[in-house]
Amino acid sequence: MARTGTSLLLPSIVVAALAPACGLRPPVQNSGAATADDGVAVAVLRQSCTETVETELPGVPLVETKVEIEVRNAAPPPLIVHRDGFHLRGADGRAIPTTSWQADEPLSIEAGQTRTFELRFMSRGGLSCTKPMQLEAAAGITKGAAPVRIGAVTFVPSRA
Repeated sequence: MARTGTSLLLPSIVVAALAPACGLRPPVQNSGAATADDGVAVAVLRQSCTETVETELPGVPLVETKVEIEVRNAAPPPLIVHRDGFHLRGADGRAIPTTSWQADEPLSIEAGQTRTFELRFMSRGGLSCTKPMQLEAAAGITKGAAPVRIGAVTFVPSRA
């Protein structure tokens, strides 16, 4: 059976309509990369943020934030990134843990290399798509056996 022009066009329209809703964009404001003395840098490249108000809980929206993170290792030894050690701190001060699938599986970054990955955070209260957030790597990065002490990256998300 031959496909008509209309049947080929419909999937393209659906994909085009959904693409802006699920894409990541640069934050409205970004403090830039946080750096450590040992050559480690963490940056927020892109993100998305959505707030869903449900009729059962109208005063407590469900906030979902996805963050694309870049980690750079300028000097030996290799880094181990523990994605489940990252938190997103909202304006109220609460540290929200990641809900990313397989976040408990560590990533290795050799000296002189950079790696990018995405983390997902969800919260009822604590986060807002219109207020500053801080990405913290509290227990998220080790170099050798030692944890890397690195500051937070502050950003104001752009809404999806």
